[in-house]
Amino acid sequence: MLIEFKDYNEMTLRLKEEIKKNTAQNPIIYELWFSEMSVLRMTDMILFISVHTDTQKLTIENKYMHLINDAVQKHYGLDLRVVIYYTQDGKITKEQMDSDEKRILLDDIDEESISFIGGNKNKPVSKPAAVKREVITNAAQNTDNKDNKDNKDNKEIKNFDAETDEEAGFIVKRKYTFDNFVVGSSNRFAYKACIAVSQYPAVRYNPFFVHGPSGLGKTHLLCAISNEYNKKFKHMKTIYVNGEDFANELIDAIDEKNPKKTQVFRNKYRNCDILLIDDIQFIGGKAATQNEIFHTFNTLYEAGKQIIFTSDRPPKDINLLEERIKSRFESGLIVDIQPPDLELRIAILKRKSEDMGIKITNDVLFFLAENISSNIRQIEGAIKKLNAYSYLNNSEITLELAKSCIADILSGTEPLNVTVEKVLAAVSQAFGVPQEDLKSKRRTKEISFARNVAIYIIRTISKDLSYPAIGRLFNRNHSTIMSSYDNIEEEIKNNPSLYTKIKDITNLVKG
Repeated sequence: MLIEFKDYNEMTLRLKEEIKKNTAQNPIIYELWFSEMSVLRMTDMILFISVHTDTQKLTIENKYMHLINDAVQKHYGLDLRVVIYYTQDGKITKEQMDSDEKRILLDDIDEESISFIGGNKNKPVSKPAAVKREVITNAAQNTDNKDNKDNKDNKEIKNFDAETDEEAGFIVKRKYTFDNFVVGSSNRFAYKACIAVSQYPAVRYNPFFVHGPSGLGKTHLLCAISNEYNKKFKHMKTIYVNGEDFANELIDAIDEKNPKKTQVFRNKYRNCDILLIDDIQFIGGKAATQNEIFHTFNTLYEAGKQIIFTSDRPPKDINLLEERIKSRFESGLIVDIQPPDLELRIAILKRKSEDMGIKITNDVLFFLAENISSNIRQIEGAIKKLNAYSYLNNSEITLELAKSCIADILSGTEPLNVTVEKVLAAVSQAFGVPQEDLKSKRRTKEISFARNVAIYIIRTISKDLSYPAIGRLFNRNHSTIMSSYDNIEEEIKNNPSLYTKIKDITNLVKG
């Protein structure tokens, strides 16, 4: 006979409190998957619980069942079967739980009676409870839609708003800090390394190089380091600059009529204590800029100054980068940031919506997180667009609204001219060819090859764009465009490195 416990509200509180305690190092787990959990029934053999969405149910089953089992063992000393329901429109009936309970008991009898080892049917083997434990999954419906915010102050759910401020002659994004950086498995190592570098400049990890695809938080971390330096080491001169701005500043400084301008530029960068350069990949193919970086690096490193870089790729993959520069970039610690996983994306969406004062239900959050996976900027863009649609239409944010208003983000569609310009910019950067030359009549080997790659990528991304239409973009006839496409298509069959480079450019453009 089953012994049934009765005080389910108390059980819910106890189990949730234990789970919250066991996830204290990563509180977002509790907030996302267990904050809406309720105990429906518990006997000395079976625990019935409900969560609000199917995604919560599946995630708990696949990743976090041990948290429920540990909590039950701690408070009640029982090793139970667990049945998880997800609820939406109506309450789970007693009849349904009774039916599942009987089925579980029958399954236990079958296991005890006819489970054998090595096919020896003469020797039944009783399985330990721990081995027999299973999850029975059922879809049910419930009107209970709680909006539990027990963990609203979770320090790992962070904000990505940026505000620029003029300080010490350069731009610093003042709101980018370590405290408001969203930490997850995909960026945790880079995050901890950046904190270490911020605490011990030129002592640990020098030079320091952070790389990863666009929109994953590299600039946020670099600015956080810069802000920490400005707060803790006010006596030190810290310079934060974008790689492209550095190159443009150098061009402006090179003045044969006024050589003092060049010296002023060099004094600025070679006499600082800490140099942070964002998007260093922009120096690829720029000989004068690379030469200046080389000598600046040597001067600072030999003087024991901290040097930090970020890039959308590791040093070995930066195109047209001199070996002497590459070897220096690789001489310190190199860390990477990967695209955010589901939990991290949900955390970003949840906090961003809270910061904007937008109420978004979990089903909408899960939908957005499951369908937007490329980068954080795209996630932010989805929230902002959803907010605008809701405000302008004076309507609540529903799943249907989310699906309709961000359809272009989910499909990756955008105006053709935007796509073309993004391709040209990415190819220009990757091959070190000026963007204006890609559409010009110039036919040097380097320019022609880069132009063919641009044509190939545009045709690949925009399947509906005809060869004549692409030809008009490049002031060429359709047969030339076809030939360019075919040449690259043939080349990548025998050139894996070119295939990888084109794939990287395509992903960057789509991202």
